[in-house]
Amino acid sequence: MKKRILMLSLVAFAALGLTGCGTPAVSSVAASSATASSAAASSAVPETAVQKAVKEAMTLSRDELMKKAAAELGEKGKLKVLAVTSRGGKDAPKNKFKALLAAAGSTNTDPVGYDSTVDGKIYTTLCGEIEAGVTDGYSGAILQDGYQLQKKFIDTGYQTNYIPKEWKDDASTIKEGNDDPFTLQYNFKTWMVNNKNKDTTIDNVWDITADKYKGKLFTMDPANENVNMDWLIMLTSDKWAADLKTSFEAASNDNKGLDLTPYEKYGTAKYSYAFIAKYLENAVFYGDDGKAVDALASTPGSIGWIVYSKIQNIKETAEKSKKNIVISALGEANSDGKTIANSAMTGFGGFMYKHYMSIMPNAQYPYATCAFFNVLSTTPEGYTAWAADVGDYPTMQSINKDRTVNGHGTLATTAGEDGTFAWTQDATKENVFPCLNDPSATWWNDASKGDAVVETPSYIGTKYNAVKHFIDVCIAAKA
Repeated sequence: MKKRILMLSLVAFAALGLTGCGTPAVSSVAASSATASSAAASSAVPETAVQKAVKEAMTLSRDELMKKAAAELGEKGKLKVLAVTSRGGKDAPKNKFKALLAAAGSTNTDPVGYDSTVDGKIYTTLCGEIEAGVTDGYSGAILQDGYQLQKKFIDTGYQTNYIPKEWKDDASTIKEGNDDPFTLQYNFKTWMVNNKNKDTTIDNVWDITADKYKGKLFTMDPANENVNMDWLIMLTSDKWAADLKTSFEAASNDNKGLDLTPYEKYGTAKYSYAFIAKYLENAVFYGDDGKAVDALASTPGSIGWIVYSKIQNIKETAEKSKKNIVISALGEANSDGKTIANSAMTGFGGFMYKHYMSIMPNAQYPYATCAFFNVLSTTPEGYTAWAADVGDYPTMQSINKDRTVNGHGTLATTAGEDGTFAWTQDATKENVFPCLNDPSATWWNDASKGDAVVETPSYIGTKYNAVKHFIDVCIAAKA
């Protein structure tokens, strides 16, 4: 594709040579050009108007930013956001944004349009607008999938970071690894089992590789779900290869007889590749995690690698109950996520993948986009659409809902007409569903506790092709 000059709504994207989506720009600005790390970017490339606006926005308080946004939007302006999640477009965050704009003097009654799509399409849509020089398209995006983010937004120079001042100043914020690219929240996959018959326990990650779980490990196909692919690639890093080695050698490993010989050529990473191969061999793939968790709830003795929040969707019936589901790292008798000590599982307890925020390099309304993202990432009202779900963790922890006793409440003793038993959550009542008592993100991220694998786009970007080839071969060999 020929190099093209992108025209922005406020100023020409001067001297910024860009090529096709996913191919590094010939003379692109550093991926997070508006962040402190951009100081190392080439001084020969002048800042664009969008970059200048975002840099200034990071120095402004929320109230000051809202004044800028109100002036930028005027009475009729409407910023457009595209996301891989529909939740940021719910009424609560939109209403909070409108209220803050009104307090800043705005009379605009419809300041934001919010669309959602899947991660397989979002990058194509956004890159298409950028490369076509569209000036009235999407001003901001909420993205996921570390591989595509690295290749199509960071390596190309399309990623422009806005870090809210409130986020930087808050003591509860998990700053390491989340400022560049800016992370709204962690989403979480974890190990779980159906222990209805009291005969199924996973207390070491290598337990899932045992032959007895072949056809009983319910998950999604990494060939069709980028998040699972990214997780498996992360396992080949030095840190997680060493972690898998330690777990393999631990007394709690029920599958010490696993033959590692075929993987010796990988060095310490032989533990990673052996684990990946056996995980894939045992797995039953579903089209989405909702179907996987339904199968888990219906099959005593089965295990799962599933998005944590999906267990909330299990309907209580005579045949299926969340009472039978155990989150392996949290253990059978978890009564309060605040008081849980160390993980009940040797090895990693789950996978933290992320939702990233990006201001588009061709944003029509950069100040307003920063202001809306400020609401989503630093206010309880903005984050409320995610806060009810176990396994969703904002990087600014102070805005989250306390879910440490989410499994306490009252379960009806008589089924309704639809055959389900009504559930009323109440922190003061008995512990009915231990699997719902959710600890904090810092518990999961603590190496001595939950020890979750955390997505790192830069690593995934460098190892993707080689590890994906290995995964593809393993999937092709499945009986």
